[in-house]
Amino acid sequence: MRSLRTADTFFAAALLALPLTGMGIVKLVSGHDLGTGIQPSYLFLLLAWAFRLLDLVRPANSLDRHRLLNDPVTRRWFIWLVLALGAVLVSGLGLVLAPTTLMPNEVWPRFFKQILQLGVMTAFLVYPAMWTRGPARWRFLVRMLAWATLGQVVYSAIQGVHGLWTLPGMAFLEEAVTSNPGILAGSEKLYLGSYTTLPRLRGTMSEPLYLGSFLVGMIPLLIHDGRRRLAAGAAIVLLLTWSRGAWLAAMGAGFCWWWMRRRAGLPVPTRRLLLAGALTLGLGLVVVMIVAGPSGVLWPWRRLLQTLDSSDWSNLTRYYSGQAAIRAFLLSPLVGVGWGQFPYHFYSLVDLRGLESQFTWPVVNNIPLLVLCETGLVGLGVLLGLVVTLGRQTWHSLKNQASAWCRGRLAAVTASCCGLAIQLLFFSQYNLPHLWVIPGLWIVALGAPKSGAQDEEVSS
Repeated sequence: MRSLRTADTFFAAALLALPLTGMGIVKLVSGHDLGTGIQPSYLFLLLAWAFRLLDLVRPANSLDRHRLLNDPVTRRWFIWLVLALGAVLVSGLGLVLAPTTLMPNEVWPRFFKQILQLGVMTAFLVYPAMWTRGPARWRFLVRMLAWATLGQVVYSAIQGVHGLWTLPGMAFLEEAVTSNPGILAGSEKLYLGSYTTLPRLRGTMSEPLYLGSFLVGMIPLLIHDGRRRLAAGAAIVLLLTWSRGAWLAAMGAGFCWWWMRRRAGLPVPTRRLLLAGALTLGLGLVVVMIVAGPSGVLWPWRRLLQTLDSSDWSNLTRYYSGQAAIRAFLLSPLVGVGWGQFPYHFYSLVDLRGLESQFTWPVVNNIPLLVLCETGLVGLGVLLGLVVTLGRQTWHSLKNQASAWCRGRLAAVTASCCGLAIQLLFFSQYNLPHLWVIPGLWIVALGAPKSGAQDEEVSS
């Protein structure tokens, strides 16, 4: 029991540290950039796993092992994990079928390094999926996520003030939270044809679009948990990230939440939500107008219009990366060019002008296209099969689960995952832990019993 309490403590710490993606532990400790990209949440989750497994291997816990291995939720999704890993491993054939001009001792280490990275991220999905049972444990987990969200709201507010009036000590703190070499740091100021004086909020996640992704995933969970004020604060920060992808994802998540609750036969407070949305937007505009003057009221519209600007490098980055990804897919359509190998093909496949479109390391900027490019039709087939399976089971579970609370929880986490999926059409940085924790919670919500839900108390 002590091991379980310790595991829960470290898992809670991992959840609180989810937004610290921009912080590189190795660089902070050693002062050197070793390219490992180890985030604080990685270490906490590793310790949580260690104590969980330590408890499971004890002879006295043979019954617990038997229950875990025979749990239908565990077995069902374990098969999909095996299929996904198989598609990634098979993509190694792409290193032979679509070779680059680089030496094998350059490409193969990256292939296995990226598989290791994928394994780390999968651990963030599996842990909550296996050990979150019952409303009490769920509320414990959401409470940790709420504290993590509150931290981002507060830090982002201070960050915004620092962007306008320099605060003592913030430069040192900002350097610390952007010390992870594996996470892009940038987009400090809003760009509208030229850079404005208005700071883009990015929290401790280095990039505004990453912070937007985190908030899009958290807001539906907070609303379901009754934390509406925090959700409203998170929505204002989301607006002030000025991430167009995050705005679109939030609208998609809102529509999905409305649709899922109707499917579940739950009340949908449409008028109240529209009023809350209007107030949130109004408060966001007030903040912009205070900083930028009356003309700031048009800035959100101008920001959206940038999407149609063919000279905007943010758009061109995505266009040319997509162009190169499609051409890379055609080199090896069945198994792809190999997991993590797109950057090695980019420069030989993209149009000449596209050579200037990538800031540092080329990325696809679209997760389905990344999967198609690097794992081919095999990987895309597994991804589509998983999405269809999740969608069908969600559709049926929204009607079949006896508890209204469980149906509301499923509607909320489905909306969160929908929002994340929409935004992942615009970036493909998959080593953000919240992108895996929330789908893990989706699996938990799908596994709720159809009647007589048992409540398992938190061990910590």
